[in-house]
Amino acid sequence: MGFFAGCLILYVVGGPRVMGGDIPAWQAVLPVLVLCAATALRSTLPPVAVAVGTLTVTVETTSSGGLGPLLVYTDLLYAAALYGAPWLCRVLQVGTIAATLATTVLLVLTGDRSEGVTTGVIVALLLISPVWTGVLIRNHKERADTERQRAAQINRLAELDRKTVLQTERTRMARELHDLVANHLSAIAIHSSAVLSLTEAKGEKDGAAEEDPVLRALAVIRENSVQGLAEMRRMVVLLRSDRGVDDDWDRPQLNALGALVDQARPAADAAALTLHTEFPESFPEVSSVIEVTAYRIVQEALTNVLKHASAGRVRIRCEAGAEQLTISVDSPLTRPDGRARQRPVEQLTTGAGAGLAGMSERAALVGGIFDAGPDRTAPGRWRVRAVLPLTQNS
Repeated sequence: MGFFAGCLILYVVGGPRVMGGDIPAWQAVLPVLVLCAATALRSTLPPVAVAVGTLTVTVETTSSGGLGPLLVYTDLLYAAALYGAPWLCRVLQVGTIAATLATTVLLVLTGDRSEGVTTGVIVALLLISPVWTGVLIRNHKERADTERQRAAQINRLAELDRKTVLQTERTRMARELHDLVANHLSAIAIHSSAVLSLTEAKGEKDGAAEEDPVLRALAVIRENSVQGLAEMRRMVVLLRSDRGVDDDWDRPQLNALGALVDQARPAADAAALTLHTEFPESFPEVSSVIEVTAYRIVQEALTNVLKHASAGRVRIRCEAGAEQLTISVDSPLTRPDGRARQRPVEQLTTGAGAGLAGMSERAALVGGIFDAGPDRTAPGRWRVRAVLPLTQNS
């Protein structure tokens, strides 16, 4: 529509003509309509559009010579050089140069030399310039596409290298975990089971009570070592596999938090700790990453409670809101008489703070908030609190 309107304006205001003389309105409008129709095919069928445009402009130039059709024809040449096949580009380059030289030579030989050269320059601007402009832009686009493909290929190779290095490192970690930690856990489980069996047999022979604290402690050691060994083996299998972290590999679930607390009760009873839970009746549907994060935070918080908390009541709360999951574990820092707790286990298990750092990192990875420290609202108590989004941030 823009080309058609511009050609009509040139006709109305009396634009310049290659061939002089007045022409009827239909004779001026018809070539423009044909050329505008050909522009609809300039990107899908460039050879057809150029052929129709060349024939129309040739007839128009020899009859009336309006400038409007020539301007539309330059756009057809540009589009054909840009979108056409490589053979069409070569034909247009050679053809436009040949047509320009032929026209210039013909006009110089048959007329005034200066006027012939001037006309040749005008023909070159109308024919050669759009073609070569389209070829230059086409070359730039092809070069850019080649560079993009090369960059994509380099990225794919880099990703393959990264995955290979990652898988190699995971395999090495799995081997180290199995050879070091898993073997030690196996030894603890085997020896604790053997000692427990001997102690139980001796207790039955001597008529000892079933609620012997030594037997309870040995049972807790065996149960925790066996469960730790099972989780370690699952971790080794996960590290050796090439699956992603979203795979369902017997991951911990929020519904298992109650069982996790029940598992810690024997050790808590031995430390004069009372575990009190406040869990919702049903947990909301969350992503596997959020679920594992919440479970591990509660698990590590319970471990710290058993290692460091003074005798008293421990509250484990989990509140599910509309957009977030809040986990809170608070425990006593001092005994009811105000003195700090002193137990041999504290001297044997002086941690380096890796547990708190790990919980903080887990919460941060899913876009959550974590804090741990003395509870300002309840002096003499330690609180661990994590706020996790129900949907993982990508």
